[in-house]
Amino acid sequence: MNKRIIAILLAMAIIPVSLMAAPFLQVGPLVSYNHTVVEFENEEDWGDINNFSFGADVRINPLKHLSIDIPATLGFGTGGAVSIAAIPTLNVNIPIGGLVDIAIGAGTQFDFQYTGKGGEWTMNGLKMEDAGDAFQHSKLAYRLGLTFNLSFLSIGANAILPGSSGFGDGDFWGIFNPMWESTRVSVVALFNFF
Repeated sequence: MNKRIIAILLAMAIIPVSLMAAPFLQVGPLVSYNHTVVEFENEEDWGDINNFSFGADVRINPLKHLSIDIPATLGFGTGGAVSIAAIPTLNVNIPIGGLVDIAIGAGTQFDFQYTGKGGEWTMNGLKMEDAGDAFQHSKLAYRLGLTFNLSFLSIGANAILPGSSGFGDGDFWGIFNPMWESTRVSVVALFNFF
């Protein structure tokens, strides 16, 4: 066979394999809408840049049906206020046709906030010296994600649903009961590595 034909056949075989193989590492920018789904009706909010948080998303896919997702956002408020939020989740992935990936997972949310001039840092609403209590009262967060894998780039949308009670609030079933009205959405563009 001609070397040119062999090269073309190999290239044609590599393209579908690259689309079907889940990349080990994905990193890219993330935009999160700060309001909940029940607040979508106000169209004026969509034009205000202050209603969005910007950050990055890191996904690690050690197995075909398992992923770790770590989205983090950075926001600024009036008077020098700063907020940093991260929601690491462990997810079960359901690949569909090698192009679409559905992820269902759970984790917990960490909110770090600085109130501004002369203020202090807090974690989940409590002072940093009370970090143990902040961990204890953090909430379980459910994640539902839909990602389209396009060779070296993936485009995705995520929904995060917090539980109605924190781990240390004494309401065992409330930990696992999602607050549907508090669902927040984000979109992400991920560059695929490995």
